[in-house]
Amino acid sequence: MIVAILEDSPTQVEWVTKLLQSHGHQAFSRRDGDGFIALLQQQRVDVVLLDWEVPGASGLAVLKWARCNLAPNMPILMLTQRDDEESIVQALNMGADDYLQKPVRERELLARMGAQLRKSQRGEATASQFQVGHFAFNLEAKTLTVDGRPVSLPTREFDLATMLFRSPGRIITKDALCQHIWGTVDRKYDASLATYVSNLRSSLGLRSRNGYVIATVYNYGYRLERMY
Repeated sequence: MIVAILEDSPTQVEWVTKLLQSHGHQAFSRRDGDGFIALLQQQRVDVVLLDWEVPGASGLAVLKWARCNLAPNMPILMLTQRDDEESIVQALNMGADDYLQKPVRERELLARMGAQLRKSQRGEATASQFQVGHFAFNLEAKTLTVDGRPVSLPTREFDLATMLFRSPGRIITKDALCQHIWGTVDRKYDASLATYVSNLRSSLGLRSRNGYVIATVYNYGYRLERMY
């Protein structure tokens, strides 16, 4: 399990990191909200832990960003000192999967993260349909609609779109895309991949004014970005 931690207390970060590592997990942390968003844009994670009051973008602002830009089933837990009902309800209504008050017990924290991860993985395994903005995918039928309008894509372009739209806001490496589309990793496919991306931009109207773009991460991969 790879866990991203937003926390400005070095003591709390050290405690959570050691706890996770002692159980065979990985942890990445940032002390400010803006740096944490940058981390999520580059690092694959399985679970997100958010403190509320941190420098830069608040934990709640990061939660809002994550629900707009990360996979919809990403487990996000609030871990904060706020214990009033209004704060708890606000966070849960904005998309937090769980809410824990500091100090939290070790076994409870691990159990709650594990429970949310299992729930998200069950959703991934069973979901044959998903929607991001006005783009709706049916994986069994291999169909895509944009604002309710059917859009026909060749098989490989559909597979590429599926992978990008399932991880909005995250960089998907060229290697991962090649493996998904061709079943192997080979630089000879880079030009074809670039062509498919260009075709998707055109076919799906992926422009800033339409709300979503596919950004090129030079010599590394691609990322679906939501424009505000």
